Amino acid sequence: MTELRDRTEVEDFLRGANFMSASGGGDPAVQRRLLHDDLDRGVPLAWEPLDAGADVLVCTACFSGSIAPEVFEDSPEAKALAPGERLERPMAAAIGELEDYLGRPIDAVVSIEIGGINTAAVLDAGANLGKTVIDGDYAGRAIPELHATTPLGVGGQVLPWALVDEYGNRMVIRSGASDAFAERIGKFLAQASFGLIGCALVPLSAAEVGRIYVPGTLTECLELGRAIRTAQEEGRDPVQAAADALEGWVVFRGTITERAWRNTGYLEGTHVITGDGGFAGHSLKVWFKNENHVSWLDGNSYVCSPDLLEVCDDETGEPLVNTYLQEGDRVAVVGRRRRPQFDSDRGLAALGPAHFGWDVDFRPIERLMTKA
Repeated sequence: MTELRDRTEVEDFLRGANFMSASGGGDPAVQRRLLHDDLDRGVPLAWEPLDAGADVLVCTACFSGSIAPEVFEDSPEAKALAPGERLERPMAAAIGELEDYLGRPIDAVVSIEIGGINTAAVLDAGANLGKTVIDGDYAGRAIPELHATTPLGVGGQVLPWALVDEYGNRMVIRSGASDAFAERIGKFLAQASFGLIGCALVPLSAAEVGRIYVPGTLTECLELGRAIRTAQEEGRDPVQAAADALEGWVVFRGTITERAWRNTGYLEGTHVITGDGGFAGHSLKVWFKNENHVSWLDGNSYVCSPDLLEVCDDETGEPLVNTYLQEGDRVAVVGRRRRPQFDSDRGLAALGPAHFGWDVDFRPIERLMTKA
């Protein structure tokens, strides 16, 4: 078992989870406050390896919605519609709703992805409910849509799907025309809830989880965040330290010179990074749908999902979220190889550039970096 024992370890964990989100996992400001509250109240913040032979029921949990800036701002309309108290932990409430619907307890929770908001919120929810939190997730990175998770990649069942927002609205999607249709309904419910809604779904046995999850990723988050902090303290390059910890590459360094986005239920848009230093004379364009998914180096297709591209601060290595990037920011881009679960035709169909409508051939990052 691994436990976060103080605020430094919480910060390391959040930093690592945010870094592995491909800039799309959301700013974990609320989750930082909740995890600090857990520490102050003596609630253990811990995870452990999956016991695939245990007779337990495991669900996944997440927030569904967009990471556009307005999602994280107070809405006058929301205040008028729901003037009462807000639920502080809607994800935990969603797990309770799923238990009520199933008529049996959930024994353990596993994160649906790695991201600053979702992974931290799963840890907080599990801790406060007294559930085992499993060291792993269903994507090995942040993803914009449920179909890109490993349960759906093997034809698993999403439903039933319990949803609770911070205003106290509670719903269960009992059945659906397809998993894709259920995803669409979930996103519309998130928009109706002013951007984000807590979810609990995919109830599976431990044996089923063991066949499909990406193991060890929560521990990876802690170790990655610690590596970046240690490099900062020792005066080494934190960006290179992050790349080394991920067994990845520093793909680009420069200044954001163009940025455009819109809220479609996701945060979608592009930013252009003009190269500095060893990358001077070059430019990198990145397209994001919550997370970074497609890039072009000097107009030619470059690193794409399911490989991971994370934009971070050029000096500190701190991960940056697409929500708040601005023109003039000096950034670095770190890339890492996709998880083995996506090294297949089905994985590419779920998260490759063609899925997002781009006529771009996927070229593995390890081959691109070898040629660089």
